[in-house]
Amino acid sequence: MTTDELKGLVDRATPEERLFLEHHLAHLRRVNDPKHAAELTKRMKEMDDGMKFSWPDVQKLLVTADPKD
Repeated sequence: MTTDELKGLVDRATPEERLFLEHHLAHLRRVNDPKHAAELTKRMKEMDDGMKFSWPDVQKLLVTADPKD
């Protein structure tokens, strides 16, 4: 399929279909981004090392958070 054919399909798509395509393309950019993969690896290692929050801890943080931040 050519780029022009894809553009035509998008032009004829519904707003819901366009939103899906937008999110899917953003997902593909993240999945194929080495920086994103490195960040996920870093976060997973931190969690494996014990850096985790319980749901009650998160709720306390949300209650005490300053909405201006």
